[in-house]
Amino acid sequence: MNIKKASRRAQSLVEYGLVLALIAVLAILVIKAVGVRTSCTFDTTQSQMTAQGVSGGSPTAASS
Repeated sequence: MNIKKASRRAQSLVEYGLVLALIAVLAILVIKAVGVRTSCTFDTTQSQMTAQGVSGGSPTAASS
């Protein structure tokens, strides 16, 4: 009886581990996708500002 109980407990732990690994992989993929999209948005904004003649330099303390 104890062997079956231990086996079920081990099976549950393995299942929890697999679910946790799946969640981690999905989170990494979502974060990566959001990062790429954000980078594209900044690149587009920078290109549009450069095309309009707005300086692309770094802001200084005096201009903030």
